Amino acid sequence: MKTRIVCLAPGRVAPGMTLASAITAHDGHTLLASGTILDSEILDRLIRRGVETVSVLILDARDDETIIMDLRAAQARVEHIFRGEGNPAREALRNAILNFRLEHAK
Repeated sequence: MKTRIVCLAPGRVAPGMTLASAITAHDGHTLLASGTILDSEILDRLIRRGVETVSVLILDARDDETIIMDLRAAQARVEHIFRGEGNPAREALRNAILNFRLEHAK
């Protein structure tokens, strides 16, 4: 079965989910390593520390058609946000956001 990475608030993460990327403190120290299986105690600590989002692996039961629709929707949202004229910095930001959204919609 395929998995994909989603970003969720710690309060929306179910115990038993696997951390997809490390969580670091403001000073750069690793709080939790990638691959950590999250339990309710860990999630409570993350909430108390003020961690806003965590990246977790979820099973991906979407078919190819749904993935294509999700990719198109992600691109349409970014194009809507960045509609109109812009400068090179704005275009670079648009491209970075678009690449991020497309990667996470796969």
